[in-house]
Amino acid sequence: MSESDNKVVRAFPAAEMPENLLQIEKQSAGVPYYCSHESVSLNEHDRIVNCARCGATLDPFGFLLSNARTIQMAWSNYRDAQRKVSELNDRIVILKKEEARLRAQVKRLQEKSGGVLNVRAKDVL
Repeated sequence: MSESDNKVVRAFPAAEMPENLLQIEKQSAGVPYYCSHESVSLNEHDRIVNCARCGATLDPFGFLLSNARTIQMAWSNYRDAQRKVSELNDRIVILKKEEARLRAQVKRLQEKSGGVLNVRAKDVL
């Protein structure tokens, strides 16, 4: 930069970098950065739900709603898995019938051709 360019930059008041006003607090040791509140303690007398891991006080209705959604999703996944298993079982039954039909057809063809039928070969006899 030349001497005249340097004077122009100094003429603007916002040309200097402002102080960094952002501060990030560091987590203390033993306190997790993110807690999914998987383990809770219930205070029956005060009707308070606390996270046993991080110590946070949870909204009882929010905790109940979260668990209800989790259970609802688990039942939905269970029904989907049962439906898929049922579909696969139906396909297995169909494939077994098809296998039995093909075996019988191969047996008939073997008997018809005198017992020499190469079913593994790629070329036709």
